[in-house]
Amino acid sequence: MRIVCTVFALILLTLARSTAAQTPAAPPKEPPPLWDAQIGASFVGTSGNTDTSSVGADFSAHRRGLVWQMNSEATAVRVSSNDLKTAERYLGSFRELRKLTPIVGLSGGIKAERDRFSGIDFRSIIDASLSWALVRSPEWTLDGITGIGWNHESRVIGLTRNDAVGVLQLLSRIPFGGSGDTTQRFTFYPDFTNSSAYRSEAEITAQAAMNSRLALKLGYLFRYSNDPVPTFKKSDNTTTASIVLRWKATTPAPGR
Repeated sequence: MRIVCTVFALILLTLARSTAAQTPAAPPKEPPPLWDAQIGASFVGTSGNTDTSSVGADFSAHRRGLVWQMNSEATAVRVSSNDLKTAERYLGSFRELRKLTPIVGLSGGIKAERDRFSGIDFRSIIDASLSWALVRSPEWTLDGITGIGWNHESRVIGLTRNDAVGVLQLLSRIPFGGSGDTTQRFTFYPDFTNSSAYRSEAEITAQAAMNSRLALKLGYLFRYSNDPVPTFKKSDNTTTASIVLRWKATTPAPGR
């Protein structure tokens, strides 16, 4: 599955670069809106010889002020076969950022997760970080986060863990075709309490607009835990395809 993720990422990046190279010079891009939000949903079901169903949903919202910015995201996945649940995962995050300079800012966030099929009854990470606007160009943006946090982990097997952790993240965005973009995220969580318990996540998404309200979104998420809950595997992979409904403010973000 790591090979699939790598090939998928290379294909998306190649398409993005090819589209950008073939697209004629466009008028200056409009500034980002004061706020935007979107909801995505997907469903796959079979009956007859097999009885399976897969349901997915995701939500994201952004608010952009002159010095403050707020980002929130949530996803849910549920899969069943013959009325037996085979996968269920819930993720949610909220992050607030305050700009200090054009490059450096302060950031604080919380992330919550429930995935009993990976051995996690509940996990939360609260962090205080520095944010970095590393690259700003019409063709590519790159943001970074470096910080420290507290990880609370309630496992389905074994004792609850409370560890001091680090948060290191890179988030890249490449627009293509004027109506879509692809994002790439890598997050690393070193564990300061137990050095062997580090975790990492790699995610790539591609979204293309069908009209002013609807879009098609594809995503792939790879998660790795070097010290998983006993009897559970170290890695998990999630591939999603969904239809997205979008809203955005008519007012541009200040100072953009």
